[in-house]
Amino acid sequence: MTKRKILILILLISGTLLILYPNVSILFSSFEQASVVEDYKKSATYYDKELVKKERKRAKEYNKSIAGAEVHDPFVPGSGIVIPTDYDGILNVSNGIMGTLEIPKIGLELPIYHGISEDVLQKGVGHLKETAFPIGGKGNHVILSTHRGLPKAKLFTDLDKLDIGDLFYITIYDEILAYRVDQIKVIEPKDTKYLIPIEDKDLVTLLTCTPYGINSHRLVVRGSRTKYIPTEKEAIKNTTSPMEVYLIIASMVGFICLLKLYWKYEKKRGEKAKCENG
Repeated sequence: MTKRKILILILLISGTLLILYPNVSILFSSFEQASVVEDYKKSATYYDKELVKKERKRAKEYNKSIAGAEVHDPFVPGSGIVIPTDYDGILNVSNGIMGTLEIPKIGLELPIYHGISEDVLQKGVGHLKETAFPIGGKGNHVILSTHRGLPKAKLFTDLDKLDIGDLFYITIYDEILAYRVDQIKVIEPKDTKYLIPIEDKDLVTLLTCTPYGINSHRLVVRGSRTKYIPTEKEAIKNTTSPMEVYLIIASMVGFICLLKLYWKYEKKRGEKAKCENG
């Protein structure tokens, strides 16, 4: 093979890898998150019922202890309040995971971690410490947050695709809590009035930065507790499709087609050269 052919082949492979990289990274990240979620669910089923009851009680007491605390923007460094020292140990099944968040409409299921450190926001959903633990109950307003638009992970990238009336689910141990989206807002970082608890409502808000690359505002998607209906959840879940897989397959097919066209062109070029020399 000539140097020219080798160079063209390298360029073709490099170009294909560049096209595939974001989708492959997201796919691997999704597999990793799915594995963490599955491990959590398996671990949760083995826990003693009395221990689970005790953890729920601790979470409930924590929620009471922070009632009335001011909520701060999670993406502003240094904001927040002094949190009880036992926070990280409450609802901690393993590796700082307290539960899972599932949004069927956008095909998303992520582990929920304690706190909102950068490490957490790169691999899953973070729980805002100065808000209630996601165990349900009127007067609670849970804030869950993570990044969107990362090249290596999907996370809340598609959060803006949710509409009023859509459902999302939180799993804590073996209990599934359902929430129906009742409010979607784009707010400024200091505008935290949409994050405060409402006495007679059980609320969860999903929060992320917007728009892409600028991150000057916050997208807040609030859900209000509703009855969990398993068949409704499955009906929504079955409508989603793994786009990353399709894009990777399409890119690989495109690469193979280009490679075949190139070899065909080189073959004809070689045959033409032989005829001219002959």
